[in-house]
Amino acid sequence: MRVLKPNDLFALAFVHDARLSPDGRRIAYVVSRTDEALDRESFELVIEELGVGAGRTPRFDGRISSPAWSPDGKRLAFIGTDAGSCRVYLVDEDLSVAALTAAGTTVQGPLAWSPDGATIAYATLELGHCDPSMRRISAKTYRCEGIGFVDQLRQNIHLADVASGSSRSLDLGLQISMQPVFSPCGKRLLFMGSATPVPYSVTILRGVKLLALEIESGRVTEILDDSWMMSSAAWTPDGERVVVAASRGSPLPIPTMGLWVVSRDGSNPQCRTRGAIGNVGLRVHHDMPTWGTARANILAPNAGAAYATVTTHGSGEIWRISLEGPVRCDAVVTGPRSCLITDATTSRLSYCASDLNVPWDLYTASLEGTDEKRHTALNENVLARWPSLRGEHLEFESADGTKLEGWHVSRADRSGPQPTVMFIHGGPYIAAGHAFRFDFHLLAANGYAVLFANFRGSAGYGEAFATGLLGDWGARGFPDHMAAVDAAIARVVDDFTGSGQVSAAGNRRAFRVGEEPLDTFRRYMAVYCREQAYCHFSPALIANLEKHWNAAQRKI
Repeated sequence: MRVLKPNDLFALAFVHDARLSPDGRRIAYVVSRTDEALDRESFELVIEELGVGAGRTPRFDGRISSPAWSPDGKRLAFIGTDAGSCRVYLVDEDLSVAALTAAGTTVQGPLAWSPDGATIAYATLELGHCDPSMRRISAKTYRCEGIGFVDQLRQNIHLADVASGSSRSLDLGLQISMQPVFSPCGKRLLFMGSATPVPYSVTILRGVKLLALEIESGRVTEILDDSWMMSSAAWTPDGERVVVAASRGSPLPIPTMGLWVVSRDGSNPQCRTRGAIGNVGLRVHHDMPTWGTARANILAPNAGAAYATVTTHGSGEIWRISLEGPVRCDAVVTGPRSCLITDATTSRLSYCASDLNVPWDLYTASLEGTDEKRHTALNENVLARWPSLRGEHLEFESADGTKLEGWHVSRADRSGPQPTVMFIHGGPYIAAGHAFRFDFHLLAANGYAVLFANFRGSAGYGEAFATGLLGDWGARGFPDHMAAVDAAIARVVDDFTGSGQVSAAGNRRAFRVGEEPLDTFRRYMAVYCREQAYCHFSPALIANLEKHWNAAQRKI
């Protein structure tokens, strides 16, 4: 089995976004690939007949995102970037592609069709002029998803007439207006807006309001004020309420998101995930180029329940969350993987799923999570040539008794102690866990195992756990990292003692005979294999391994 090189990343393909047709018979999804020789990323829009498997691909040479079906299912809109312009395009039933909006604008998704199919709402991005020679930083005015400094940014919502191709900008009196969604009756437009630029990222919005526009009169109603932090919102099927992934009153810079339902006039907000352990929205750390996928991560296909991706204990599950009566959250799509919901009709869910060994592939299932069907296997042939990973789940306690979990990942064809790199996820209010990371494969294939854990502050373990890191990110997390190292050492030692004459506890004590060099070493590395133990571990341990376990002759 060969080792991997960094350029092997370019052999992978990725699913980005997917939408079910209104009748549930077709699915449209975006796939990206990299041509290393041409140094370019290519995109294709695939339209697949469910149950048949045959995919059709309209021709478009640029970047593709945010596919959206017309209400009658006869047309498909998407955002296409080509020749320096980012515009709305339409695909007809014969797969012909035509631009709907003019060149020279930058459209930012998602797109929203009116219920009658006559209009598409979209947001544009205008960065304005900035002096590149010097900048005095006096406020948080930077967006991390490729937009950059936003002090001159304007985002406006436009309505495009599908028949004529004409567009008009909505004069909302705001510097930022985005994420438009038509109400089921077509008379209102739900959106997020702010009088000032919004920093951070479009996936986590702080300082915006949730608003509703009466299209005919131009009257704007405030549903939620800017004390809330939001990521996405959707109408209920009757158009009388709004479902929103949001948080209010949290001290965290990136708080744990719950699912709320609120009347369209802003009254009676209710948290429908109160008491549940999880974050509404995917926060499992991966290194796939798909972080912008499915920003609309909550969907309400019927009046009684909403469906959402929820990060919990290192996995991404899809939950059915009741909107009426007692609070009830049912995990309908689960497993040691990350599942990112992309759409929901009255009978089916679509979602992308990934685990430690496989990047995103596309699936559908019933609303109960049964009858799961896999629709893509984009990287099956590529991954068959790679060394597979073995992941070991670790449960342990930190120095103060806080319960934690982590994972030790290595080549499946290796056993015994191995050189190990400790990965500490960023954020810190995201999570590590069951999602594909090429860098883990690259390290493991070349003989370096990877240890990672969800230390306090990580997402998916409740708000109290997340706030445990506030005020001192480094010092409060450090005992958790060291506890993860100890847990990995204990697991290796337990596996590495087989004679019965040397106990695991005895070997763990032997690890600590040389206190000064070991304590320093443990701060930076985890476990080295036996051959390296002479350099780093105590003579007492080596003597035990050689005398009682015949370590010199055992193969690792």
